[in-house]
Amino acid sequence: MKETLTQRDRVLLLALLVHDPSFDIANTQLRSAFGIGVEKANRERLSRAGYLNSIQAKGSTAKLYTLTPKGRERAMSELSNDADPKSTVNLRVVYAVFNSMHRFLRRNHLDADAVFEAQDGSFDDAIDAELSNSIQDEYRRLAEGRSMWVPLRTLRAALPDISRESLDETLTALCSHRIVHLTSESNRKSLRDADHEAALNIGGDAKHFIAIEAG
Repeated sequence: MKETLTQRDRVLLLALLVHDPSFDIANTQLRSAFGIGVEKANRERLSRAGYLNSIQAKGSTAKLYTLTPKGRERAMSELSNDADPKSTVNLRVVYAVFNSMHRFLRRNHLDADAVFEAQDGSFDDAIDAELSNSIQDEYRRLAEGRSMWVPLRTLRAALPDISRESLDETLTALCSHRIVHLTSESNRKSLRDADHEAALNIGGDAKHFIAIEAG
């Protein structure tokens, strides 16, 4: 049965759509940027519908969120939807703007996904399948089949035959396509020199750990 979404669910889909897709986002960041966060009921509904991925933040009880491909598609459909009649006047104006954007895209045979791409536009859609499989297989070996944060220094050491450039490009593409999750170490004092050396810079932010959802 199709999941019925509330207006808050729909707004959360849009908030998750417009933030940089190369980063998972926490509630603190959502609230800071948009004044809205993912509550338990939202998380359960959106997860049941197959729209939302969530993963435990490293060293915290907080969760990090990202849209699934199905979730991005559903969020982009909001461009042609109407606001809930009971919503605020401001939100109805916003949806009117969405509708105008949707008509423009349709007239010009453009895909809405082109609007909501990575903010710096630096990601290459082509992913080396063999290298991607090697990274995922090695991660699962290191994580012993679980979904957990693994240091990038450990992953790099386990893949000595792959050049730094190739590994960085593939990790960045996998992160962009939401196949892997990358995060920074909040306690920078705990980082070793090897962690700094192995870090992957995305959007000016050094990433030190990788996780892949179990499944």
